[in-house]
Amino acid sequence: MKQTNTPHTAAEDWPSRILVAEDDPVISKLMSDFLLILGIPGKIVRDGQEAIAALTTDCFPLVFTDMHMPHIDGMQLIRHIKKHHPTTDVVAMTAYSQDYGLVDVIRAGAADYMTKPFTLAEFKAKIKRATRERALLQQLQHEIAKRRHSETDLSQQKDSLLDQIEQQKEELLETNAALRLILRQRDMEKNDLANLLAARFHKEISPYLEKLNKTKLQEIQRHYLEIIAMNLESIFLPASRTNNFTHKPFTEMEVKVVNLMKQGKTSKEIAAMLHVSPGTIRTHRENIRKKLQITNTKKNLYKTIISIL
Repeated sequence: MKQTNTPHTAAEDWPSRILVAEDDPVISKLMSDFLLILGIPGKIVRDGQEAIAALTTDCFPLVFTDMHMPHIDGMQLIRHIKKHHPTTDVVAMTAYSQDYGLVDVIRAGAADYMTKPFTLAEFKAKIKRATRERALLQQLQHEIAKRRHSETDLSQQKDSLLDQIEQQKEELLETNAALRLILRQRDMEKNDLANLLAARFHKEISPYLEKLNKTKLQEIQRHYLEIIAMNLESIFLPASRTNNFTHKPFTEMEVKVVNLMKQGKTSKEIAAMLHVSPGTIRTHRENIRKKLQITNTKKNLYKTIISIL
């Protein structure tokens, strides 16, 4: 076997230890010298059985093994290392290339293959390649683990966000249900108050207005009495007749005009009662027609008010 002088480089990223399984004492001695030159701690064993025992007690990132050895040969050792020491790389060595090829040892689990005899430079190149590939593999595994960790974090954040959304949805549903209940209660209270006011109006105010209307009043006094009655109705009867106007787009004056028209008052009478000119009442009547959408039609305003409002 040829030997070339290669200077030791302390800065090389070598494996911490190398195990050599070789039954030929001459080659064993040569590889021991190679390791010494390269400054790599190593151990030389004679067969696969001793190699397995050494791997059990010590850690070897890289193993060089001969393929033809007694007891346990190189192929068996490669398979054992692949199964029980997956972080240890193996380089197969043989002088009989016709017995085992690169494909055979790679399938068995070896990282590389070299044919004897080989030089120190070749030995060094195999170490560097195995070390570099192991470092790349570890970096790739680290990146994969980091990405999986990130994906797990994202998945957990997604699940947490979905839980928050679901919780907020339930809270909104509960809030909406509570608001609907409050609104129903307020509507009931509002209706109860409106009914109470209407009852008190009919009992405590309306009879006296009717009695006052039957007394001898001047025409202007009667008009004022009708205005008072109309205004009191708008206050005490919001849920009945005047409610028909409060939700319509009528102004306060237009509401008064509509109420007086429903009482059969003419425009002149309404103008006198509201202390405005008849022209102003005509303007209000036109605005009311527009809001009732009967402008430029033959529909009678009084009949429309009676039928709709």
